[in-house]
Amino acid sequence: MFLHFLILGASFFQVECYFSEEKYPEESKMQLPTVVIAIIARNTAHSLPYYLGALERLNYPKDRISVWAATDHNSDNTTAVLKEWLTVMQKFYHYVEWRPMDQPTSYAGELGPKHWPNSRYEYVMKLKQAALNFARKRWADYILFADTDNILTNPDILNLLITENKSVTAPMLDSQGAYSNYWCGITPQGYYRRTAEYFPTRHRQRQGCFPVPMVHSTMLLDLRKEGMKKLAFYPPHKEYSWPYDDIIVFAFSCRAAEIQMYLCNKERYGYLNVPAKPHYTLEDDRINFVHLHLESMIDGPPMYPSRYIHMFPKQRDLMGFDEIYLINLRRRHDRRDRMLFSLNELEIDVKVVDAVDGNEDYKSHFPNRNLQAFSTRPLLVQPCHYAGDPQWVSDTETSTLWDDDSVRTDWRGSHKTLKGSVPPPEILSAAYKDEL
Repeated sequence: MFLHFLILGASFFQVECYFSEEKYPEESKMQLPTVVIAIIARNTAHSLPYYLGALERLNYPKDRISVWAATDHNSDNTTAVLKEWLTVMQKFYHYVEWRPMDQPTSYAGELGPKHWPNSRYEYVMKLKQAALNFARKRWADYILFADTDNILTNPDILNLLITENKSVTAPMLDSQGAYSNYWCGITPQGYYRRTAEYFPTRHRQRQGCFPVPMVHSTMLLDLRKEGMKKLAFYPPHKEYSWPYDDIIVFAFSCRAAEIQMYLCNKERYGYLNVPAKPHYTLEDDRINFVHLHLESMIDGPPMYPSRYIHMFPKQRDLMGFDEIYLINLRRRHDRRDRMLFSLNELEIDVKVVDAVDGNEDYKSHFPNRNLQAFSTRPLLVQPCHYAGDPQWVSDTETSTLWDDDSVRTDWRGSHKTLKGSVPPPEILSAAYKDEL
């Protein structure tokens, strides 16, 4: 009997010890929301490699992304470029929907490839509505619309926009000028209205996530929100009487559904091309995009093409000159690489020449001729000027070597001061200009 009690007691303590020492595994992390990326491409073969390259570099799990891609009415090789990319990338994404249309190559009443007749607006609205229906049918959490000349160079853009937790959020994109993908004001008739808030927002003098009456070109829609069920690109709202334009139709739909649009400019998210004028050709649009590409190298991050799209090498020439020289310090390889890249984009052939480096013993390159200077006008010989007189100002020389592009200098060409001296008051109050 006593032995039986000992066995039961030992069993009890073993069981108690087992449960107290057991380590439960931690709960796994929540998966990121599912996103549909809508690609609607037409006559953008020149920008597509950079657009698609930015998409493939997004810091977001590709198995949580579905791609809905459509292309139509092309007179260039947009369809071939997009198909080449999708053929390689479809195995990485959760799902890919591909809707090409080879014929016709233009719209009825279209004056050129950059002209927007009402028939084109209507077809684009139908495509966007089809993409939205696709996302809803697959129970996606978000859908990202991004025009194919909008290059999203910030790889964290999806995470940044999702964190804002807004129904409709657009990242402010940069261009060569004042143009961007939002309006700060809209007239009662649905047209653009100038406001005092636009430029401070565009130049990031004020930063944040601001309510605006219009965002377009690139925007993220949160389909989890209750009010998003009422949104539509097509057909227009029954009370719609504004201009027949896809971005204005959608802005009216948001207003009717009482959904506020937001614009975020907290970060640099990417770049967009300035809209081409109706009479522009595809070559005009390509040149504009080259300028945008070069602009992106200034503030960065720059654009890079997709690794999975074949691009023909640039056809460089001398622009009719016998030779074009790029003179650059050998130790400033960053400048040299940037200039060579820019010149290659502009299809300009150059010969690189090493500049004489002031940090090196440049006098060794020249023979000593023991020159002496004499003057017949004693008033011109003023040794005190070279002794560091703080009031001395010369319009012909400077004693300071500027070797840093990050330093902003007053370079008006008529006032240079000795190193260590105090500049005249009028120089301090002048508007600074970047040194060339």
